[in-house]
Amino acid sequence: MRISPPSLLRQNLLCAAALGLVFLSAPFPRLQAVVHILLVLALAPRAGSPLTGVLWAAAAGWALEGSLRLYPHMGGTAWADMTLALVAGGLAGRWPLEGVKGWLARLAGLLVAHTLLVHLAVRLASGPHAWGSGWFWALLSLPLWGWAIWRAMYTGPSPRLG
Repeated sequence: MRISPPSLLRQNLLCAAALGLVFLSAPFPRLQAVVHILLVLALAPRAGSPLTGVLWAAAAGWALEGSLRLYPHMGGTAWADMTLALVAGGLAGRWPLEGVKGWLARLAGLLVAHTLLVHLAVRLASGPHAWGSGWFWALLSLPLWGWAIWRAMYTGPSPRLG
């Protein structure tokens, strides 16, 4: 059984809301990292065309870099985000989702790849830097935000409500 993709309007509204939360959660870097990864790996790859997804991912990368004071601002995060958004979109097109367990497993693998690619890209762009613990909090909270995004994107209105 194939799951129908979410509407483009819903996808782009969720991306815009998540990008706003990246800015608003700047005083809380752990929460900001979770929202940033949520936007790049879960929302941006399905925002319509690959170009739209890449633009949302780039905006997320620049928003994160611009809001952290001690983080290098050379574009490494945005480049890694764009790359992973394209990879995640390709995976979604080649292997469509059939359930929430596959969705969470895919997100866990992409999160590990995202962590390594971001730190490699930032190191190449600006030299050694501190890793931080945002990736750990994103991985720890993956079942919560992964399930929430699954419900928001891939399920329609509840039969009890509508």
